[in-house]
Amino acid sequence: MGKILITGAMGLIGSEFREALTPEQAYFAGRSDCDVTSLENILSYTKGKDISVIINCAASRDAEYLQDNPDSGRLINIEAPRNLALAANQIGAALIHISSDYVFDGGRNTPYRETDAVHALSVYGEQKIAGENAVLATAETGIVLRTAWVFSSYGKDFVKTIGRLARERKEIDVIYDQAGSPTYAADFVAAVLQMLPRIKTGSREIYHLTNEGVCSWYDMAVQIVDLFGCRCRVNPIETKDFKQRAPRPKYSVLSKDKIKKDFGIELRHYSAGLRDCVRKIGSLAHAS
Repeated sequence: MGKILITGAMGLIGSEFREALTPEQAYFAGRSDCDVTSLENILSYTKGKDISVIINCAASRDAEYLQDNPDSGRLINIEAPRNLALAANQIGAALIHISSDYVFDGGRNTPYRETDAVHALSVYGEQKIAGENAVLATAETGIVLRTAWVFSSYGKDFVKTIGRLARERKEIDVIYDQAGSPTYAADFVAAVLQMLPRIKTGSREIYHLTNEGVCSWYDMAVQIVDLFGCRCRVNPIETKDFKQRAPRPKYSVLSKDKIKKDFGIELRHYSAGLRDCVRKIGSLAHAS
């Protein structure tokens, strides 16, 4: 088996891949290393390298900004997955592309399966659907992994934002009427690495991959404040009372039955990942 190419290697999930894999196992490409919006640039970067799998972590995921500036995300969210699929075909590699729960409208109260119809509420969600379609239509071996509510000890995310606000304020308001399954990026990466040896050449599949468990943003914030040891009060508010330009699905819990069945993956509860993540954030802060 050749090496793994990780694109978007400086993001939340990409950073966890950098920790889990060695340079002998993988190439880690940030934006300055490999411009995934250019097929020519991808082929130039991959030339002479023994790559058997490309894992695309690159994306423009600021839903608020994209709602008003859709053109800024088209290249990275739609054209890049297509380019990577074409490049993967040329070098004989499988492509794993990371997508989002935002492809659903949240208009139900039971977990979404891979076979459920997609209907995005936001520009970001629409672009993720288009990116998925580009991969499945182009890649000779292509896997789309939908995940949700990703948090990590690296980068900017909900966990570190709530931790910062809890230290700065006596109380904060957090939405309680949106429900989902949070995903610890380190657990996501571990599951993907477990999948790799069992991906069949020629397969084109969609899988859902998050941690187990369901919560609201409010529930998660309460746990985060407690784990950071803060005394900040967390007030539950409704979506309508929080100004957001990009509509979010109110319910985006993803069923993991398919990925657990096909790959024998065991997923732990998000709260265990949250404890590990906060502990690691503390360790990193202490080290710096």
